[in-house]
Amino acid sequence: MQKRIGMISLFFLLVLGGFFVVKAMNGEATALNDSFTKEFIAEEFVEEDFHLFESKTGQYRMLFPNEFQMISEPPEFYGRRGEGFEMWNAMVYEDTNDGIRYDFRVMFRESEADLTSTRLNVLLENNSYQNQYDELDNDRTIIYHGLSHWEMNDTKSEFRDPKQSPANNFFGLIKDRHSNRTIEFVYSTICYKEELGCKIDSDEQYKFALKLMKSIEFTGQGD
Repeated sequence: MQKRIGMISLFFLLVLGGFFVVKAMNGEATALNDSFTKEFIAEEFVEEDFHLFESKTGQYRMLFPNEFQMISEPPEFYGRRGEGFEMWNAMVYEDTNDGIRYDFRVMFRESEADLTSTRLNVLLENNSYQNQYDELDNDRTIIYHGLSHWEMNDTKSEFRDPKQSPANNFFGLIKDRHSNRTIEFVYSTICYKEELGCKIDSDEQYKFALKLMKSIEFTGQGD
């Protein structure tokens, strides 16, 4: 399982690397300057540096950071099946001058049965250090969230203790309290140019990830 995950992660980074170079050369890259991303923006600048993203499923909305763009090609980076499944990826294409590639991935699923426990276990297996996570509750959602330090050694993913190595992987499972809808969220801050320093403020990046997770609102069922 870990070998397969490692190969997928390596493929993901290599493909994103190519898009990063090409799109960064085409001028300023923001959410509103990309035609594909803009299709999902329901309202611009609802907060400073954030827009309101609305899913094509009609089932959820969330904040979308202005400096990110969605990835439309190849098709592996966006997919939807009716109103019950949607997966997409977004990243910063501008050169941040710190050697870090910022990207996040979202997967929405609705099922007849409550599969929260199964999906949480898979998320932890693929992202956590020793299944460590915390839980946030509110009247709309339950958010299972955590962080880890991710490294790729050859074709194997390794997750290390974020207390010993700076966290660069931030993840969560957001569960609707009133249905069997869930969203898996993974935000990565991976070093791709060590010569630029790759200094990560893990606390600030975790706050950023939690802000996006907390902003998720499930809709379309009587709302």
